[in-house]
Order: sequence, then C-alpha cells, then structure tokens
Amino acid sequence: MSRYVIKRILLLIPLLVIVSFIVFALMEAAPGTIVDNMITGVMTEEEIAELRAQFNLDRPMIYRYWRYMVNLVQGDLGVSDTTGISVWNTYISRLPNTLILTLASLIVGLSISIPMGMLAARRAGKLTDTLTTSFTMIGMSMPSFWLGLLLILIFSHWLGWLPSSGNRDGFRSIILPGVCSGLMLMASSTRQTRSSMLEVLSSDYLRTARAKGVPEKVVIRKHALANAWIPILTTIGNSLGVSIAGSAVIETVFAWPGVGRMTVDAVMARDVTAATGAVIMTTVLYVLLQLLIDLSYVFVDPRIKAQYIGVKRKKPRKKPQDSPPRNTSLPAPVSAASSKSEEARTFKPPIPEQEPCPPPQPEKAPEPKSVPEPSPVYASAKNSQPSGAGSSALISKKYKKRSRFADIFHSLRKSKSAMAGLVIVGLLFITFIVSLFISFDSVTATSPQRFYSPSLQHLFGTDNMGRDLFLRTLYGTRYSIAIGFGSVGIAAIFGIFLGAIAGFYTGIIDDIIMRASDILASIPSILLGMVIVIVLGQSLQNLIIAVGVNAIPIFIRITRAAVLTVRGQEFVEAAKAIGLSNIRIIFTQVLPNSLAPLIVTITASLGIAIIVGASLSFLGFGVPVPAPEWGTLVSAGRDFIRTAPWLMTFPGIFIMITVLAFNLLGDGLRDALDPKLKRR
Repeated sequence: MSRYVIKRILLLIPLLVIVSFIVFALMEAAPGTIVDNMITGVMTEEEIAELRAQFNLDRPMIYRYWRYMVNLVQGDLGVSDTTGISVWNTYISRLPNTLILTLASLIVGLSISIPMGMLAARRAGKLTDTLTTSFTMIGMSMPSFWLGLLLILIFSHWLGWLPSSGNRDGFRSIILPGVCSGLMLMASSTRQTRSSMLEVLSSDYLRTARAKGVPEKVVIRKHALANAWIPILTTIGNSLGVSIAGSAVIETVFAWPGVGRMTVDAVMARDVTAATGAVIMTTVLYVLLQLLIDLSYVFVDPRIKAQYIGVKRKKPRKKPQDSPPRNTSLPAPVSAASSKSEEARTFKPPIPEQEPCPPPQPEKAPEPKSVPEPSPVYASAKNSQPSGAGSSALISKKYKKRSRFADIFHSLRKSKSAMAGLVIVGLLFITFIVSLFISFDSVTATSPQRFYSPSLQHLFGTDNMGRDLFLRTLYGTRYSIAIGFGSVGIAAIFGIFLGAIAGFYTGIIDDIIMRASDILASIPSILLGMVIVIVLGQSLQNLIIAVGVNAIPIFIRITRAAVLTVRGQEFVEAAKAIGLSNIRIIFTQVLPNSLAPLIVTITASLGIAIIVGASLSFLGFGVPVPAPEWGTLVSAGRDFIRTAPWLMTFPGIFIMITVLAFNLLGDGLRDALDPKLKRR
C-alpha cells in the first residue's frame, strides 16, 4: 500500500506544474494588470514604467512564471499583489474555515442520506421510495446559491433563529452554510445508496443469512451495507471534492471567510499570484481527498486490501518421499470377491432368437364420419376471422418488432416521471420560442412602479427599477437554454472525438488523452470557469465556452469506456477486413453502437451546465448586466431579500424546474436504454 501512496503523491508533482502553468498563463492573458488601478493621472511615464518594473511586468510571461515556480519549489507561494500579505499565510488562515464547512456538510449529508437510501431500497416501488426519490431529485436540481438564500430568508430574516453571514457567532454561524452544503451532498449520496442497496438486497448470501436466522437489522447493516460501501464512498468523495472546489459559491452567499471566497476576490482583482496559489492549493486538497477515498476502500472491502498487501498462496502439497515406488510391471493380486464382481460387470445375457416379421398389410381407408353442421354463431365467428394473406399480415403487424426509437419512447411512456420531465422540457422550449419575440428594450425599460409585489398586473412583481420580473424571467430562458445546449454541444464534440480516439487506438495515444483529461478534471470547475471568463471577457458566448470546457473530461471518459466495449466486436473486425479506414470505422461502426451511454450523459449534463452557468453569473462572471440571466437575477435580488423576496424566488424556481426536467428525462432514458432496468 505504501508504494501505491508514494506513486500517487509523486504523480501530484507534474500535475501541479501543469495546473499552475495553465492558471498562470490564463491570468496573464486576461485583459488588464494589477497596476491599472494604481496608475493615476498625475503619474509620469517614468513612474508608470517603474511601477510596472516593480511587478516584473516589463519582463516576458515565461520569466515571471519561472520566478514563481522557483519560489514554489522552495515552499513560497508568493506575496499577494493587492494586499502585500503572504499567500501562504492568507490561505492557511482561511483553510480551517473551509475544512469546518466541509466537515459540517459531511455530517449533515451522511446522517440523512445513508438511512434514507437504505429505507428507500428496502421499500422499493412503494410510497416511501417514491417520496425519497422525488426529494433527492429536487435536492439535486436546486442551485446551492439559491438554496442558501432561501435558508437565510426563512431561518434568519423571518424566524430570527440563526445568523445570516460571517463566523462571529461560533457554532450557530456554521449551521446554515453546513446545512446548505450538506443537502447538496445528501441528494447525490441518497441516490447512490439506494441504487447500491438495490443491487445487494437480491444477493444469494443475504438469503442465506436470513435462512440461518440472522436478524434483519444485522443482515442489512453487516452484510448488505458492507458490500455496498464502495460506490457510496466514491459518490461521497466526488461530492466532497466538488464541495471544496465549489465552496466559492456557498462562501460568497454566507460571507464565510474561506479559501473559496479568497479565490474569487483574487480573480476579480487580477491578482495573479494569489489566484494561482489558491488554485494550486485547492487542487492539492482535491487530489489528496481522492487519494483518501481510494485508500478507504481497503477498510470496507478485504478483496481490495488483498491487492495491496498480497495474499499468501497455498503451496501445493508434495508427495511423501519415503513411500516405496509403485511397481506397475507386476499384476496386482485379485481376490475371489473382486473376480466375481468383475464377472458380474462383464456378463452379457444371450440374445434370444427372433421370429421373422410378417409382411406389412395395406391399411384400409377409414370410413367417412358424418360431421355436424356448424352453428350460426360459430359460422359467423369463423367468417369474421381473416384468413390467408390477410391473417398473416395482421399477425405480423401485431408482433412486428419496434424500431429503436419507438422502443425507447415506449419505455419512456411507462415512466410517469420521465413523461413529466419530457412535458416540462416541451414547455421550456415553447417559453424559449416566446422569449424570442420579446424585445430587449421591453425587459430593460424602467418605470416608477418599483417593488410591486406579485399581482395580476405584474405576475412576478417588479424590481428596484420598476422592471417587470415576469418578462425578465421569460427573457432569461433564452440564456439558460443556450448555455445548457451550447456548452454540452462543445463538450460532446470534443469529448466524444477524443474519447473515441483514445478508446479505439489505446496505447500511447490513450495515455496522452487520458492524462490531459485528468489534468483538466483536477482543476476546480468553478475556478476554471472564472479564469476563462476573465480571459475571454464577459459575454454569453464566452460563458458557454467556459462551461463547456469543464464538461469535456466527462464525455472523454464515458466515450472511451463505451468504445472499449465495442472495439473488439465481430462487426468491427469485419469492417477492418474489407479495408475501411480507422476513422470511418470509428464514426460509422463504433460510435453508432455506443450511443446509449452518450445520450444519457448528454441529458444529465444539460442540467449540470445550467447550474454551473447560473453559478458563474451569480458570482459576477456570467452574462453582463443588464441581461436578465437567471443567475444574475438571483444575485440582484439578494440585496433586497428582506423587502422583496420575490426577486430571487421566481428565477430560482425556474432554474430548479428546468434542471429537474432534464434530470427526470435523463433517468427515464437511462432506464429505457439499460437492458437490466428496461420496463417490459
């Protein structure tokens, strides 16, 4: 095990070098520098040049990166360009707050998800299972920043039980951010716990344990849960990694002084040193957390432990050397009893003589029997049935095999949740089409009707500038739909192509593509999205690119796994035998037979992309104001949460319903395309 740990830690070194270079280069490529805010109108050219030389801005970027890496090797993350304080000291002072928030989310998430998932699995198909599944789907569809604002509105402003921000009130300060982060973890963990327990509960060893009289609680806790821990731990590890990397959103909502908020401030201030150092340290935490999750498998599965420490193999038992060798040249003595038994075994009774068979006689034709006349009812029924070609056509039409698309739609129709998601998606597209006929001037025009509450005149009320929130929310549909489909399209094009190449060719090409994918996946998605938007500028197109780049590793892994299962099939070998090129085989033979997991991934990624895009807009890195994107609307309504809570409520509901629809549709497609789960 120690060799495995050392290997993983050594692989962290080149990963940090590449990640630091990517972040450093992107921050350097961003428009503007740290000295732009320091230059005044009375400064001369010599003073400006001296100021730029102080931050080495007169040197090339490679020189600045080299100096940064030399200091990093010595354990120095540099000094912040804005505050003048050591980045290491700032990060270490804020790290405990982030770790406390992560620990609180872990406690809240596991204390709810494990019992709820086990209960749903034991009562699969019943009301408890339906309610649990619905609750988890809603929890996965709620953006964390909107859920945090709802918790602040209810428990801080309305009830006055808990503080709304900061960490000045001790344990009471961590409750709201911990619950908000824990509910996000709870949703994914509950689904995975239910899925893993369903696979285990039908196992033979559980039936054996029950047959032996083991109590049901012991069977569930000791046998079922113990064999379902690995996928649950994997989901928990991924969720915690996302929680640490995406803590910038929750820390911004609750004004929590953690490393996520520090990173957001550094990126917005163009502080290259602080931003690079924060991303590097967050990447280190993410990789170490994944390592701990991998090592935890040893403690829950003895088979994995055997792979690390080895198992003593049983040596073949040697024959005793002192026994005399068998002499096969002499016949063995035969006793009388054995000779009699041998004769009994070899005795064959005589076959009696058979008489010759008589010649065959010709058969007589049977006499015709009188058949009664059919009754009128039978005759009418017989005449009503089709005969001949018409009957065979009717039977073939009845039992005709459905096409692949018809089979999928037939399975979707049996799932009420999938059909509900499909209906909501259809309504969203209708709303998207309606939004195309709404002019931009009508949603940005101000009026004296400010802070009007929802009414028949203004269905969603008005904002602080008198703008109708209903029109602005409808108009924002075009942004969210464009972000979802545009970013997933970018990720699918690049991810499917690279994943197909890696899975088909394998070898060194596979290693290069997968290592590049691992590097890209190790950078926190929210942080990478912020840096990309800063470099390219704030616009809808650049936001789509930022969200799409984060989703590429997912498609690479899914496509590679699907291609690996298909590339050895007979039809691929036949295509090679007739002389088709590899590229043609990939796109005409391999990928068409690998579409099932890709379709499910595309559907599931749509909801994730919408949430990531809304989160970036909420942090101020999305579509620029006054464009009414849903995340921007929630961010604007945060300032008026006491006086006008509807400003952040209705856009958040639209985000949740949209993501929920795609999640429901994705689950239905997964059941329809998976032969193990397909409803017949």
